[in-house]
Amino acid sequence: MALAVNGVRANPYVNTAYVDQGNGKTTITPFSDILKKEKEQAAASVSSAQKAQADQTASSSGATSPSGAVPPSTGIASTNGTTGRLSSDGKLTTTLDDIFRRASEKYNISYDFLTAVAKAESDFNPNCVSSAGAKGIMQVMPYEAKELGITDVFDPEQNIMGAAKLLAAHLKKFDGDMTLAAAAYNAGSGRVKQYGGVPPFKETQNYVKKIAAYMKEGVKVPDKTYTVSPNKLSGDVTKSQGIQGQGTQGQGTQAASGAQNQIPGAVPATEEELNQSMVVVGSGEQAVTMTYGAYLRYLELGSLGVG
Repeated sequence: MALAVNGVRANPYVNTAYVDQGNGKTTITPFSDILKKEKEQAAASVSSAQKAQADQTASSSGATSPSGAVPPSTGIASTNGTTGRLSSDGKLTTTLDDIFRRASEKYNISYDFLTAVAKAESDFNPNCVSSAGAKGIMQVMPYEAKELGITDVFDPEQNIMGAAKLLAAHLKKFDGDMTLAAAAYNAGSGRVKQYGGVPPFKETQNYVKKIAAYMKEGVKVPDKTYTVSPNKLSGDVTKSQGIQGQGTQGQGTQAASGAQNQIPGAVPATEEELNQSMVVVGSGEQAVTMTYGAYLRYLELGSLGVG
């Protein structure tokens, strides 16, 4: 029997070939094929982004590419989750660098780029407030905080995660070009589109040069520890650490989730079992039947919807 998942759009990554009205069976593209296709598309996207960055760096004239363009860099941090400690009330005690690395990994954005922006914006001061009203380490504006889902703009975790999500949206909009993404973060993506490149504003021109210089020199994140309140922007922060009083750091997701939530004798579902379990996504004419594995992939591939 299929599970009904209401209020979710039909998954564009799952193809329904036909529906047999007699027995209700639906032919669906195997989840393994979907995942393979996504990996191929992701590889092609990275290649395209790297080419765009190389072209941007090679050009040094006009507003489109000022001198000091942000150097191309992949530099996505790879982690197994936080190295901090999560208490039973949901508070996370962690290092500032840990937050940047998880944000880099979660939003697929260069760690060097992300930390360079933080350096340029506030020099890593979580209590910084600009004359324009931008707040926190990444100097997020109030309207941006609301759109991004930041509930406490002075919380380093939420501020950095939200800014990483916004920068990722700018990178997607400008085909992976970090110079244009930096310009958009400073002046707005509308201005970048209006001028067909980095706007001819002295502040923005200097800003992208500063980001490029920080990335070239390398930025050292201050060795500071904060107790923060992760929200949905952070995703899963329970990996590679234990809940205080219920295990030790490094015991992984199962320990961090809390023994009281485990079902005795339960074991993780296999990929084959996930592909055999069916769910119905949406309702009415928009309803689509898919494997539970495909449904999880749908959730993972949700649109940023910001920027």
